[in-house]
Amino acid sequence: MTTRTAPHPRRIELQPKYAWVVMSILWGMDIINMLVFFSLGLLVPVWTEDLGVTPIEAGLLGSVGFLGFGLMALPAAIWITKYNPRLVALLSSIGMTIAVLLHVIATSVEVLLLARFGFVVMTVIRIQVQVIFIQQWFKPSLYPLVNSLDFSFRSVGQVIALAATSFLIAVLGGWRALFIAIGVAAASLTILWGFYGREPNNHRENTSNSNLENNPAGVLRREKIIWITSSSQMGAATAFASFINFYPTFAIERSGISLEAIGLIMSLYPIGGIIGSITAGPLSQAIGRRKPFIWIGGIALPILYTAMLWVDSGLLLATLMFCAGVFSMVVPPTLTNIAFDLELPPRELSVALALMRTLFPVGATIGPVFVGILAEVTGSLFLGLSIVAPLAATLFIAGIFLPETGPKGSYLPATK
Repeated sequence: MTTRTAPHPRRIELQPKYAWVVMSILWGMDIINMLVFFSLGLLVPVWTEDLGVTPIEAGLLGSVGFLGFGLMALPAAIWITKYNPRLVALLSSIGMTIAVLLHVIATSVEVLLLARFGFVVMTVIRIQVQVIFIQQWFKPSLYPLVNSLDFSFRSVGQVIALAATSFLIAVLGGWRALFIAIGVAAASLTILWGFYGREPNNHRENTSNSNLENNPAGVLRREKIIWITSSSQMGAATAFASFINFYPTFAIERSGISLEAIGLIMSLYPIGGIIGSITAGPLSQAIGRRKPFIWIGGIALPILYTAMLWVDSGLLLATLMFCAGVFSMVVPPTLTNIAFDLELPPRELSVALALMRTLFPVGATIGPVFVGILAEVTGSLFLGLSIVAPLAATLFIAGIFLPETGPKGSYLPATK
């Protein structure tokens, strides 16, 4: 028999306006993260010409970022969240800037791998404490909206990365100049955080209460639902990472689409993602249910990914990209809201979300390597992409077993 736990005590009765200042800087860092992460598919053809990158090496470059997420998410949530979140965010932002600039001096694939891995390690540390800032600064009634905005700003970064990378390389005079510009932007946000990043006035009391959670990883034993939500995305992650990494090259080779054109078409994916993520949280709250938003992704995405492999029309491909973005990005804020529905203390919530950021990268790491190896052996990207495309159906399968945690659901979190 389980009983609903009391909500985590909050000392902020009125929503402070400064919360939006804090989150705006963190969301700016999210955009920088996406600029580095999602420009890869458009950089692979450039690096192939400049550095001689092979298909297998391209797969490794696509996987190493997700590998960094998978390796660091849980350790960061369990141990690093013990420390001052403002300081952790500052130090990780400094490390992120250094890793961006390491790209500039890269003369080999090995250095690029190191730069991307280091960048993601710093990124995931910051993202884990970002969860704490949401709980510290916002009223629970605003969690769905803030979580939707969280993913929406990441989609904005994806749009910029996919739509502008080729253009910026041409305007700035090369891919190294592009990373210099990104490094300057990252350094500027780091300075802003140093001056304006802060916790609310009651942060000492909240931190003290949070530190009473001697082992926040215990939530993984207590709340089995966390394992279902976290594993639900593994197949979708395999398909997603493979398409982001290799689809631009596939489209260029198969249909003769220019790099600039495929960049603009690919940018419709995160544009659709903005719509999906910004509506998922408030809409799921309004209807009182989370599961439908997971089911719809598991049904639509396998069809859309597969269709992309057979389409030659630019207009139809753009439509498919946009729809895939919508249906893929209704899922992450919904899964995040499920974790918030469990009414966990800050560090336990960070651990719950960290498991999602651990299992998602497992699929995302396997996908590009698998497709890259098949392309190296067979000379065909089509074969690998056609195999991974249906795997997004794991969302629908997991959704069958998920209890409903929304306002109209009857799920009761396990007793602490």
